[in-house]
Parts: sequence; structure tokens; C-alpha cells
Amino acid sequence: MPDALTLPVREISAPTPTTRRLVLDLGDVPFVYQAGQAAALGLHGQRERRPYSIASAPADTLADGGIEFLLRVNPGGGLGRHLDAAEAGSRLDFEGPFGAFLLPDPLPDVPLLFIAGGTGLAPLRSLAREARAQGHRGPRHLLYSVKDEDDVAYAAEVAGWRDDHLGEAVVTITRQVSPGTTLRRGRIDRALLGRFAVGGLPLCFLCGPPTMVDDLTHHLSQLGVPADHVRTEQWTPTA
Repeated sequence: MPDALTLPVREISAPTPTTRRLVLDLGDVPFVYQAGQAAALGLHGQRERRPYSIASAPADTLADGGIEFLLRVNPGGGLGRHLDAAEAGSRLDFEGPFGAFLLPDPLPDVPLLFIAGGTGLAPLRSLAREARAQGHRGPRHLLYSVKDEDDVAYAAEVAGWRDDHLGEAVVTITRQVSPGTTLRRGRIDRALLGRFAVGGLPLCFLCGPPTMVDDLTHHLSQLGVPADHVRTEQWTPTA
């Protein structure tokens, strides 16, 4: 792993009550990563750094010089001592990239199925956007599970998913939904997976809590998706 970089915060915002969107500015600093990789972040000069998946695609970073993260807040509403004081203009120490949750090379034009729980959407967004930038011609589908309706991060992108990715986006809400909502209530289950694990078997990318990832990997196996068509990444929920 390379030495840490020190980068300024370009933007920090709250797209949902439970997440923060953080964009770092590379400026003229040379930095290369692959879609799906992660980096460790912490306030400049502090020893504590924690790993986060990169939510932007390399093509995005090449275009605008930014590296984007989707961070999960803790139950108290903060990001933890390593990032709580971060604001626009703050300097963060940035260490990476690392991780092997990647698109295959070369990328075949087969359907891609991205399955996210909570902020597990971050690396899947990176992978989907990079696949599009590489000229991937197959459909790119998204199954996205969150607890509440206002937890949907990148809501505008999810709403426009079909236009951007030629595939379907299904959001599932595990708690109560409001009357008249078009969102699906419940967890991602075998029946939902079965809508996409047919015909030309998709390449599947799963990121979320360990129990969710393990359960859905098992369901995909039962549906006949070969193990080498499934790539997984897990995060541990904050206590």
C-alpha cells in the first residue's frame, strides 16, 4: 500500500439521515484506482483511519479530479472521532487503494446484477459507472435494500437507472413504507433474485451486511448461478 496522501475535502453533504457524501479533491496529485476498491480515511495528523469503499468510478475521477465516498453515520449521528470534524476545506489523510472487489478484465457484455444493502451501494455504483464508461453493452441491474424510504442514497441516479444502465433498479424497504409508494416492501429474497438469474446467467456483485451477503449468495447458488459468477464484499453494521 502506498504512503498516505493528504487531500482537501471538496464537499460533504447529507443525502439521507443515515449517510454522508464525502468528496475529496485530488488536484494535481496523481492517483490511480480500480472501480470497487477502497481507501482508509482519517483527519490529517491523526493516527486513526478507517476503510471505506470508493463510490466514484475511475472515469469520474479522471473527468473532475474528485474521489467520492458514501459514509454511514453511527447511532449518535456522527462519523466517529476520525472524521467528525471533517468539513469543506478540511484536510484528510487518505491511504489506498486496496481491495479485489473488481470488474473482470476483459469485461464481457453479459448482464451484470448489483445487489446492495445500505451503504454497500458505494462500490456497486463505482462498478456500474465504470462498466458504462468502458462501453459495456449488456444490461446492468440493481437490487438495493434499505431500512426506510428516506435511506435511499443517490435517489436521482437510482430513479434514472434504466436510462443510464439499460437495466432495472428495484429498491426494497425492510421497514414500514408510506401509502401509495412505488417502492417494494421486504427484503431481497430468492423470488426477486429469480427474476434476474435466468437465461444468460448474470455476473453478480453483492455488498452489504455479512448475513445478507451470505444468505443471498446461497440463494443465487440454489438458482443455478455458478460460484465464479458471484463476487462479494461485506461491511459490519455499527453497534
